[in-house]
Amino acid sequence: MSFRIAVAGKGGVGKSTLAALLVRALHDRSKKIIMAVDADPNSNLGEKLGVKVEKTIGDLREELLKKADELPAGQSKQEYVRYQMQLALMEGEGFDLLTMGRPEGQGCYCYINNILRTFLDTAMDDYEYVVIDNEAGMEHLSRRTTRSMDVLLLVSDPTKVGLETAKRLLDLSKAMEIKVGTSLLVVNRAKGLLDPGLDELIRSAGFDRVELVPLDPEVERAAMVGRPLIGIAPENLVLKRVGEIAWLLV
Repeated sequence: MSFRIAVAGKGGVGKSTLAALLVRALHDRSKKIIMAVDADPNSNLGEKLGVKVEKTIGDLREELLKKADELPAGQSKQEYVRYQMQLALMEGEGFDLLTMGRPEGQGCYCYINNILRTFLDTAMDDYEYVVIDNEAGMEHLSRRTTRSMDVLLLVSDPTKVGLETAKRLLDLSKAMEIKVGTSLLVVNRAKGLLDPGLDELIRSAGFDRVELVPLDPEVERAAMVGRPLIGIAPENLVLKRVGEIAWLLV
């Protein structure tokens, strides 16, 4: 059984950046191949990890809907899905990346989604660690594409709006009855100690753990210009901090 970390947060707080650094940190420490799942329709985790995504699960879903009666002779739909999912799995340095891609279009996807859920869960179980970069509303988790999360990592910047959003996402996960082992708030781009008012907001939010990640010019520049974060130097303070957080949890 894999150890699964779901990363969520509102846009602009560095969610995908931290997800990419978490993949790097887990690989550096464990020497295992990490499974990274990009479940955000914006789909930029691949860019941050330094790989070009050529096929997504959304593409595969549409193909299956359109070509349900045109599968190769002698090949079941399950076999076809397994083969196509392998093609969609992008290999990188220390990780494999699966990109969920576009949301569902018009038509009935129930049967197709059931097949995809089964194969995605099976694929995850082949890895010791899985990092899932979710969309802000966590729709991916609400659709039960994955069974449960060992860690729900909610990312915020050091602002009242960001922290209130993180709290709402935590409440949403409980309302959707997502099985979560540990809820972790990561306050990203922190500049020293937080304002006392923010500290009070965090204490009242109900997170199991709270960790701070400092603002770092190298990481910010890389994110701004689209440079892969997988190449960040091992001594980078943010990468080291993300590694410390990861190993407190796993």
